[in-house]
Amino acid sequence: MPTVNDFVFREPAEKSREIARRDMQSISPSYTRSYGFTVSHGRGAKVWDVDGNSYIDFAAGIAVLATGYSHPRIVKAIQEQAEKYIHIGGTDFFSPEPVELAEKLQRLTPIKGAQSQDKRVYFGNSGAEAVESALKLARYATGRPYIIGFYGAFHGRTMGALSVTASKAIQRAHYPYIPGGVEHVHYPNRQQPSPFGDPVTYIKDVILKSKIPADEVAAIIVEPIQGEGGYIVPPDDFLPRLRELCDKYGILLIVDEIQSGVGRTGKWLAVEHFGVEPDIVCLAKGLGSGLPIGAIVAHVDVMGKWVPGAHASTFGGNPLSCKVASTTIDILEEENVFAHITAIGEYVLERLNNFKQNHPVLSRVDGKGAMIGMDFVTADGEPYPEFRDKVVDEAYLNGLLTLGCGTSGIRFAPPLIISREEVEQGFDILEQAIVTVESRMSAPVSK
Repeated sequence: MPTVNDFVFREPAEKSREIARRDMQSISPSYTRSYGFTVSHGRGAKVWDVDGNSYIDFAAGIAVLATGYSHPRIVKAIQEQAEKYIHIGGTDFFSPEPVELAEKLQRLTPIKGAQSQDKRVYFGNSGAEAVESALKLARYATGRPYIIGFYGAFHGRTMGALSVTASKAIQRAHYPYIPGGVEHVHYPNRQQPSPFGDPVTYIKDVILKSKIPADEVAAIIVEPIQGEGGYIVPPDDFLPRLRELCDKYGILLIVDEIQSGVGRTGKWLAVEHFGVEPDIVCLAKGLGSGLPIGAIVAHVDVMGKWVPGAHASTFGGNPLSCKVASTTIDILEEENVFAHITAIGEYVLERLNNFKQNHPVLSRVDGKGAMIGMDFVTADGEPYPEFRDKVVDEAYLNGLLTLGCGTSGIRFAPPLIISREEVEQGFDILEQAIVTVESRMSAPVSK
């Protein structure tokens, strides 16, 4: 098991080390901490540790803090709702907060063949629960057993969600009874042609002809932009062709917008960049601005197949979380956040592409809005996770919080309300961290 000595700390760090020590003695070792940041408080896109050090945050609690730390409208919504009531069992009683949020999701979320009134919303508590619910709904509504997913995908760690997750082997290791009925294919990368060929053609000409009859496939689940798998953007025609394939065979298209949705790419959903309307949408993370909430949105012809008792959640539709999620949407729409994030993304892509011209250790740079990934490679182009890890640590030691993704990538996933000045300051730190690590490490040629 890890110990305090396994983590890098930014000095002064007396309080941080003590909390980390207590953590190691009381909390599961299954979490993937990579350095010793210990939060005290935050405002906007800045955060402070318990020893008084300040940071710019490019991670946002894994793309969760859409409105940043302690947004005054979010704080007010929490206070006002908590003073009224915090919980009522939505499986048994009615309450206005989930209804108000559901109506906003009906308006905002594109669903194939549906006007707002034709959509229905189910609430859970997390992204994994949203995926679990979508898989259950797809199988229930179609009566078909199989699901098709993609390698590199991360959909959650609960057993049903884990059945479609294929990001890292360690996430599935030692769980021999993961639910079956799932087939994976390779996810396309618009910047790096796949040696495995076109996945849509593979599904049509190999899987559906040689392994699984099309009329036994309930759904295809896909991230419009892969998150944990590396912030991978597919070719422009991938999702439209996947939609056409699903339409041809009566297969439901599930889009996992848990990390890419709620404005992160400059649109409400990332799938909107590709002009595609799915059958089921999974939401979570940024929807609650830090409070736990998950949701799926589907056509009434699909979700209407469920009968009372077919699926439910004690805490799903919690009025406090729903009130905050509704306020989150108001902030994104009323404070012009979508346009802001679009402009931020254009700036970041231009800056990183200019920077990498003189730093070949930085290879692929891609993404949209505030969902941009950058990969590090050795001298012969192989993934270089050791370099990435050193850059993450060096950035932290100089006041920038980042997270890795994929095999050797770093993600840019800040609070959506981050200022242009904070983005510039953050990339000053990140680029200097890359230069510093370059001076300490040579890019090895793999054997």
